[in-house]
Amino acid sequence: MTARSRPLRDRALPHRHQRFVRFYHGQVGAEWDQTVCAGLVGICEPVRQEYLRAVGGRPAFYEAGNLLQETFPHYGIPDSAWHETSTLQRELADKGWHQCASPVDLLIAVTARHHKLTVLHADADFETISRLTGQPVRWIS
Repeated sequence: MTARSRPLRDRALPHRHQRFVRFYHGQVGAEWDQTVCAGLVGICEPVRQEYLRAVGGRPAFYEAGNLLQETFPHYGIPDSAWHETSTLQRELADKGWHQCASPVDLLIAVTARHHKLTVLHADADFETISRLTGQPVRWIS
């Protein structure tokens, strides 16, 4: 087995990444593993909360929260977020697409747009938002 094809958990990674992998490994493919380990992924508060909602038990919640803080840069939600999400939702409605994106999806999209970031995702709703806004998105599998 080559180093490229070895599972992430078998590679030599910084300790914080080794610990974080336990929380998301197996949910997405090697491309995502490589992107995270290269330090190319940041998060905003809605992403943090969505992730922490899915971890089991109180100890895992706090461990995962600490690992998210150590591993990912944090991008703040813009002050204009609610106005921007409302506008985006109306624009989606004009196309008949308003049921595709949850409030969390809309917050993530406007936060990424504000910071001029690409949304890395495994959710077709972001592809729909991108078709409307033209903002960069990338499907990670």
